[in-house]
Amino acid sequence: MAQRRWWVRGAVLGSALLLAPVGAWADKLTELEQAFDAQQKSLQQLQQEMQRLRQERSTQQEEVTRRVMEVEKKAAEAAASSLQTGFDPWPGKGFYLKSADGQHRLNIGGYVQTLAQVEASRNEEEVNAADKTAAIGRHRPSTLKLQRVRVIFDGTIYRDFGFHIEPEFTAGDIGTRIETGFVSYAYAPWAKVTVGQMRHMYSLEETMATQDLDFAAQRSFVVRALAPDLQMGILLSGGSSLVNTPVTWAFGIFNGCGRVDQCPGSVDNDGDKEYTGRVTASPAMPFGALTVGFNADFRTFNMVRGKGATETNGVTVPVAGTKFHRFNPVSTLGDKFGGDGNGTSSNGFLINGDRVTTGADFVFDLYPFILKGEFHYADQERHGLGAGGSNLTDLRMMGGYGTIGYWIFGSKLKGLLANGRYEHLRVEDTSGNFTAAAGTNEHTLTVKAGTLGLTWYANPNVFVRANYLLTDVMPGRNFVGVSNVTQGELAHQGIAELMVRF
Repeated sequence: MAQRRWWVRGAVLGSALLLAPVGAWADKLTELEQAFDAQQKSLQQLQQEMQRLRQERSTQQEEVTRRVMEVEKKAAEAAASSLQTGFDPWPGKGFYLKSADGQHRLNIGGYVQTLAQVEASRNEEEVNAADKTAAIGRHRPSTLKLQRVRVIFDGTIYRDFGFHIEPEFTAGDIGTRIETGFVSYAYAPWAKVTVGQMRHMYSLEETMATQDLDFAAQRSFVVRALAPDLQMGILLSGGSSLVNTPVTWAFGIFNGCGRVDQCPGSVDNDGDKEYTGRVTASPAMPFGALTVGFNADFRTFNMVRGKGATETNGVTVPVAGTKFHRFNPVSTLGDKFGGDGNGTSSNGFLINGDRVTTGADFVFDLYPFILKGEFHYADQERHGLGAGGSNLTDLRMMGGYGTIGYWIFGSKLKGLLANGRYEHLRVEDTSGNFTAAAGTNEHTLTVKAGTLGLTWYANPNVFVRANYLLTDVMPGRNFVGVSNVTQGELAHQGIAELMVRF
């Protein structure tokens, strides 16, 4: 019995011993679960805090980026609105003001051109008594002359819109005048429109700025006689590449009455318009650079309500109180060649009606040589100028020039250029024999001239030039304004030029 009780007590005690750790482990497990839950909550809180911090940082970064962009934008706007100034040494550019973004620019330039003209003394012994008075009247004195003084304002607005204003301060009796003034819009390199007073896109020399000419004083007398000059009008122009050949083109419609100061109120005084076109091409060459140009011009010289077309250079002018104009070619220095053989400043060929002019030109540059040339042909109507109001045969004017230049050293940036030019002009009627109109004594006019020159470019904006001109006019009595020094036909003249551009 006693043993049985001990066994039962041992079993109970063993069971208690076995069961005791299970409760402790359960408590421990509960503690662990609670600790894990606490850590989970803490981790979630940390994750939430990290997410909040990340969002705050992102917001701050966006704000910083926005503020930086605002500052950069304001800086760009401030830079764009600011002006940069300087001097562009390239010829004709001058001083400039421009916006930092390049959309707006103003160039202020110009030039002063002075001449010294020397004419050989009159050889009165070689003219007869009847011509002696005329010879004295034709004498041009040697003189120093302020040829041109101009200030040029040129610029762009919003990159595509341009303007050009060029007043002339040596305009004689009328004082200052507008030489050129126009505005332009460039839609694309192949499409540009220009409106205002400008030079026609006709002839190689006519499209060159005065300060870029190869010889002193003026363009060749052939170009002055047959190429149109400054006019008020509208010009469409552009350039592109055709079969790997650079091509430019221009087509213009003009009033045909000269500069605005020659057209009262800047109004076309006869209502007839002038049409001009020019195309150039620069084909690839195995050596050197070649550019060829082709030109065409149509205009009308009719008297309308007593008024007619005029030209800037005074070659063709209306004759008041009549129904016709006079065509009167002039020399490089403005001496009149005439046409009626009377030896007076009012002579010239009578014209009335349409004129069609065509021409071609070229430039070939193979350093140190440079070759240039032009040829022009014009057919001029002479309506109602014959007996009883009949038509005279058309007037035929033709001529050209050839130039050769050689760089002794350097270039236009700094160098010495020797060049020469030969010119020829012939005016006749298409029948070959003039039919005399009432009160005239017209003769075929032939002009030949040679020019030798030497130009020293001290820098791109300053050069000194000396030219010797020999002009032969047939018949000699038509040469008004210079002395008859050899056989009554040849005239010797010298010109020295100083050009300062800025």
